[in-house]
Amino acid sequence: QHQPAAAGEEGEDDEVEAMSEDEVEEVAPPLQSSAAAAPSLAGGDVQISAATGLLPEHLPHQRALCPLHPFHAAERPVAAPVDGNEAACPNCYCFACDAPVSACRHWRGGEPRVPAHCNAHAGSAEWRTQRSNAKRQRTRAARAARDPLGLG
Repeated sequence: QHQPAAAGEEGEDDEVEAMSEDEVEEVAPPLQSSAAAAPSLAGGDVQISAATGLLPEHLPHQRALCPLHPFHAAERPVAAPVDGNEAACPNCYCFACDAPVSACRHWRGGEPRVPAHCNAHAGSAEWRTQRSNAKRQRTRAARAARDPLGLG
């Protein structure tokens, strides 16, 4: 009665023979990743024609990283939306507010001295500063709500 070899032991059933490239016969072309198989567009962009499972647009993301709407970065915060940056999918977040676009009061700008948050992105030091300041204000407000008399 033959018993298979235990893991890590050598036996008749698990012998491997090394072959040179000359001895290998290709029976089918190698599989390509979906990105490599996708047709290339002008500017080196890749167009995905089909996918399965969870896609990036199904997950929350910064507006600047939205896979559905192109983003045009401005070097400095500006009062009005730049080149369609106000367009957003349901999973886009405002970088400045760290909140869903639907909850951002300054998405399209409009108020004096308040830049349009739809243009916010992590590549700008000014936007990163605004994001930090907004987070600090939210933290202070949350503390005040928990301890209105400041006794904590």
